[in-house]
Amino acid sequence: MTTGDASVNGGLSQEQLDFLRASLERLRMDLRARLEREQGTAREAEPQVEPIDAAEQTREQDDAISFAERDRARLREVEDALRRMSAGSYGVSVISGEPIAFERLLAVPWARYDADEEP
Repeated sequence: MTTGDASVNGGLSQEQLDFLRASLERLRMDLRARLEREQGTAREAEPQVEPIDAAEQTREQDDAISFAERDRARLREVEDALRRMSAGSYGVSVISGEPIAFERLLAVPWARYDADEEP
């Protein structure tokens, strides 16, 4: 498998792939750490006596749950991108089969299709 081949990893150079892999791995690490913090926030609830304090605590827990759901979804996308990279199909649109522009992957390294394609 050669990364210079346009059919492998969207024709990205090894340097581009290495940069994008490092970005994805860093993002995966950040998401995992954030998920741990968010889960800790959701669990650290002590019953509040004052209604205002209880309402604030409930809002914080609800926010933590919402953020965790979003982060879990993003983590799945990042891990999927890393799997596609290992399989040689990273950087190729799942819609058209055409290469995804490097600029798009810089902005959204987990992208599965090009910006002008509709999912």
